[in-house]
Amino acid sequence: MSKLYDKYKTLKQFSKNPNKILYLFKSGIFFLFLEDDARIASSLLSLKLGNLNDTVVKCRFSHFFF
Repeated sequence: MSKLYDKYKTLKQFSKNPNKILYLFKSGIFFLFLEDDARIASSLLSLKLGNLNDTVVKCRFSHFFF
């Protein structure tokens, strides 16, 4: 797994509201949502889902998006 995904799982595990979008990560010129947050953000913002690796779902947008 990636360090980013490990960080996401750790933060989500101790979250008081695990069903809300809580974590948006910046990686280079992109902002990323992972797993459940990615699925929700994808439907709300019409972003394309992709894969971080074989098992992890992500969606992302560049800082030029807005």
